[in-house]
Amino acid sequence: MNLIRHNMTSTRQHIKHLLKNTKLDKFLRVYLEDCLDLYSNAIPDIKKALRSYKAKQFRDANVRVSGVCDAPVTCEDGFHEREGLVSPLTKRNNDAVQLSAIALSIINMLGSLGFKLI
Repeated sequence: MNLIRHNMTSTRQHIKHLLKNTKLDKFLRVYLEDCLDLYSNAIPDIKKALRSYKAKQFRDANVRVSGVCDAPVTCEDGFHEREGLVSPLTKRNNDAVQLSAIALSIINMLGSLGFKLI
């Protein structure tokens, strides 16, 4: 989950950097701003997920990581709404989804091994 947090924090900073470009396409700017909001909202949630995980509250951690996983998916989907627009965040978004999937697998494995999912 620390890797997810690092990825999301880094991606958020990257988006801020991209938005500094004054010659950015109008539509690209709108989608990047949406992504910035999504990632900004997801970062506190991944921190809460990590706290839940450390407290062995695996059900809560599972729910929070699942929610966090929506941010990069929604971000990427936004770019596909406009024909011809290419996402500059595809790799970062895909990495966030993969890291979230790994975290969810670990959390679920702990649950199946008899750890309480409280």
